[in-house]
Amino acid sequence: MSPFAQPASGGADRPAGDAGHAAGAGDAGNIEYRVAHLHDRLAAEELAELGVRAEVRAGSVVVTGTVPSAECRETLLRTVHEELAGLAVHTDVQVAETASPDHAEDLP
Repeated sequence: MSPFAQPASGGADRPAGDAGHAAGAGDAGNIEYRVAHLHDRLAAEELAELGVRAEVRAGSVVVTGTVPSAECRETLLRTVHEELAGLAVHTDVQVAETASPDHAEDLP
């Protein structure tokens, strides 16, 4: 479903405090913790993206929102898949149209 490959190490590049994610991925509390950690990463890292929501629905995570560019969307999706590896994730992230119009608007 995603063009991003997951690391074969099972998340060995995560900080030591996150080592238990893959083993208990089905635990609802663990999923909520991982979603909260994703929100922290999105707000703190290079994206500083606060307009994206991630919610747990029926055992999977739904990520929705709007980002300013296709590059931001790719970075966001990569971060989501890194943080939520092993979980069912559904994304609906749109790119905002910020380009100037290419022609004059004709009014009746």
